[in-house]
Amino acid sequence: MIDFSPIKARLLLDYPFFGTISSAMEMRVNDNIESFATRENRFEYREAYMESLNESQMTFALCNAALHEALSHTLRRGNRSPWLWEMACDYAINALLIDNGFAPPPSITYDSRFGNLSAEEIYAEISQEFLDQEQNDRDSDDGRENEGADEKLSRAQREKRTREALEKDDPLSEGIGRLLGKPSAGTIDWRREVRESIGGHYISDYTLIPPSKKLLYEGIYLPGAHSRRLELTIAIDSSGSVDEVLLGQFIAEIESITELFGSYAIELLVCDDRIRSHRSFTNGEAIEYELVGGGGTDFSPVFAYVDTLMYRPALLLYFTDLEGKFPLLEPAYETLWIAPKAVEVPFGRVIVMGGENA
Repeated sequence: MIDFSPIKARLLLDYPFFGTISSAMEMRVNDNIESFATRENRFEYREAYMESLNESQMTFALCNAALHEALSHTLRRGNRSPWLWEMACDYAINALLIDNGFAPPPSITYDSRFGNLSAEEIYAEISQEFLDQEQNDRDSDDGRENEGADEKLSRAQREKRTREALEKDDPLSEGIGRLLGKPSAGTIDWRREVRESIGGHYISDYTLIPPSKKLLYEGIYLPGAHSRRLELTIAIDSSGSVDEVLLGQFIAEIESITELFGSYAIELLVCDDRIRSHRSFTNGEAIEYELVGGGGTDFSPVFAYVDTLMYRPALLLYFTDLEGKFPLLEPAYETLWIAPKAVEVPFGRVIVMGGENA
């Protein structure tokens, strides 16, 4: 078994992020794989392959593993295809390492055109290339619903370690933060953040009959996409505190989302202190708005109303100024609050709308 401790020690000095993450990972020989892989806090490698590398290339492999460990966050992957998400992460990771002078081992996943893109952006490109598709299958994270308490604790500890490693003074902190979806304060493109947040909910079904034609000439059979649809529940705050300008911004962003994803199934709710309207739109239908209201703001009716529907949404997108009464209980689905300013919320995540050029 190879002793990686000297490499880890140097990484702790020169690149604390990589050193912190890799030092906590288990090293395990696995001669059933071609080169190396990252599996749930383990760095697995084929011994003969690793022995063929020089020290710089082995360092590259450990740094790759450290970033894969950090990028495996469930919330980052969403409902995306696991194997395609891993490929996108590899492209992003290896581009960062090579651009910063790390010496790569032979035959790695690398394409210079992905040098400045996040894993989500790369995923969107390669999924179109390989699967004629932008986002992926509904079942990719089903296994996590059955996670035991020990597995959840282990995952939480690893995520905590990643956050702590990001706080260290590392020469590649900015690039690492970009890969992990943590842009610097004041540089967030809020529209891009909205799209990346809902991207994991773009549902597709795949089949091998017929297979994707992209790589058939090389004898590689990949599943072909036969449908794709964004499934989303959207709420618009029509209370008196939301003026016409802000409502117009809300509508413009919803229109932009539907244009981007093309095919969709959207449940649209309009609410001030009570539900004013509920409309369903599918298969690219033009969305019509009934923006009536003007009363006070109470967010509870939306969540109570959603609970009466025949389905449970994966994501609720709530456009509001956040000046209102919140429900006492957190819903069982993800909530994104799209608002003109940052306000502390009891659950969900706030995405602050910027100006026209933000």
